[in-house]
Amino acid sequence: MTQDQDSSLKRIVSLESLVTHLQYDLEQISNVVHHQQQKIDALQQQIDLWVEQSESDGFDLPDPMQEKPPHY
Repeated sequence: MTQDQDSSLKRIVSLESLVTHLQYDLEQISNVVHHQQQKIDALQQQIDLWVEQSESDGFDLPDPMQEKPPHY
């Protein structure tokens, strides 16, 4: 093998190694995003349930634009 071929082979191996690490990192990030989306969905369901319960209980939230601050 010539020196030029050896250098090319080392570069290819280095690039393959880099791609392998990037694929692993991408998979890890994808898993984190998936778990975060599951948590967001669960929290959104909880919020929807609270809103539904507050509406069915006749509980009206005051309009913050109509309330005077305590210092008035």
